[in-house]
Amino acid sequence: MSVVKSAVTVGVFTLFSRFVGYARECLMAAFLGAGTYTDCLLIAVKLANVFRRIFAEGAFNASFLPRFSNVLHKDGRDSANTLLTDVFSCLLIILMVFVTVVLVFFPSVVEVAAKGFDVLSEKFGLTVRLGRICFPFLIFISLSSMCAGVLNTINKFALPAALHCLPSVINGMALVICYFIGLDKYITVHVLSVCVLLAGVLHTSILFCAIKHYEFNPKFNFHFWTPKVKDIMKNMIPGIIGAGVWQLNMLVDTSISSYLPTGTITCINLADRLNQFPLATLGISLSTALLPMLSNCLAVKDYEKAGDEMRKGLLFAFFLTFFATTILISCSDMLVSVAFQRGLFGPEEVQITASALVGFALGLPFYVLSKVYAAVYFAAKDTKTPVIFAAISVAVNLVCLVVLVPFFKYFGLALCTSISSMINAILLIWFSDKNLRVNWSVSFFFKIGAQISASVLTFFALRQFSEMVWSPDLGNCAQKWPIFISVICVGSVVFLLMTMFFLLVTGQKNWKLWKKEAWV
Repeated sequence: MSVVKSAVTVGVFTLFSRFVGYARECLMAAFLGAGTYTDCLLIAVKLANVFRRIFAEGAFNASFLPRFSNVLHKDGRDSANTLLTDVFSCLLIILMVFVTVVLVFFPSVVEVAAKGFDVLSEKFGLTVRLGRICFPFLIFISLSSMCAGVLNTINKFALPAALHCLPSVINGMALVICYFIGLDKYITVHVLSVCVLLAGVLHTSILFCAIKHYEFNPKFNFHFWTPKVKDIMKNMIPGIIGAGVWQLNMLVDTSISSYLPTGTITCINLADRLNQFPLATLGISLSTALLPMLSNCLAVKDYEKAGDEMRKGLLFAFFLTFFATTILISCSDMLVSVAFQRGLFGPEEVQITASALVGFALGLPFYVLSKVYAAVYFAAKDTKTPVIFAAISVAVNLVCLVVLVPFFKYFGLALCTSISSMINAILLIWFSDKNLRVNWSVSFFFKIGAQISASVLTFFALRQFSEMVWSPDLGNCAQKWPIFISVICVGSVVFLLMTMFFLLVTGQKNWKLWKKEAWV
């Protein structure tokens, strides 16, 4: 399966998951609003997700998958299953010890993550209680990530991607039930914390059954400390540092936002939720498909195939990324209003969320590049170099926070993340393995240039069109949705036509984007 097909498979299911997540956020915004309870819940869940990205989606997969793929292709399924059993046992013990320690010192963790919360306040105490309920989620979601990596290695991408929607489904159902039986906000956020943990258990159970279906059967044992496991864990250390540094970046943003008015954390989270639609669909899906493919190519030293697949994937990803960035920036107010303005979520919250959304969207192309090129380093078993780049990016983010947030507030907070992502992407590309670099040919630059030029023209066209048809004073969603859909349709047509026009005038033969040759 080519990387584009794999990425499309992951992207479709991931996009569906994001829509389900969006539905959950809509329910939360309408039923709970943007206030103390939602801020506390989001910080509690974010702490679990921060460590999840360090242990599960970051360092562990980067170290484990290339080695697992190598053993599977060279030594066969039995040897791969033995390695999987040993790694499962080691990972389980590490996670259980780590989670236990964090739960004991959780007040100190919250104190660092939300510096703006008074340690004697109700907000601080509620965040600690909610966090202690949902933090064990880290154990289950890390093990499920291991199972998902095994399935991806054998080109089974659909189920792991589809299951991303499970937490949102469970939490959304819980929100509706709590609302209709009349539970207050305090009890509701406790129920949602329990549902986070329940979703992790269910997610892991399903993926364990899936890998057993393909004859992988990890079982716990006490004889797991083999040379191969030592090698994996040794290579995880720089990955953990790198992922930890990058997640520290996210925690610094959260900590700064805790000083801003109550509800800001919720608004910034909703802006990030909208930004995650194209990021998850394009960047994460492409990097998920690339890592096992690049690992397999490196195992047989097929660098030409790896470069070709990366070029195809990037061309297609950038086409959608530039369009998504244009929509998010030019229609931010409209998008947030249509998405979330209902119930307890009013016009003031819309303005804060829209401002943050523009800041996040400016970095979207660089987010995608960072995800893709991180996979290049991980496939080459180089987990050290990204650590240095991540540290540099965090330093840039801290400087930008000091300079920009006092003047631009919500927009500045999001923009700092975009700037640090741009620095990270540039460094990852510049120092990447020459054997795995995309062929930066003249044709490739013309195609990217055509997409950027089309994005600029589409931005101005959408600004003019939206000013003609949109007003913040519009009432119910029945009026907003048709206008929003018409704006998106106009933007799609303009962007598509302009891209083909610029390809044509620059002499590109493959300007017909509906043909496969245009993406080669």
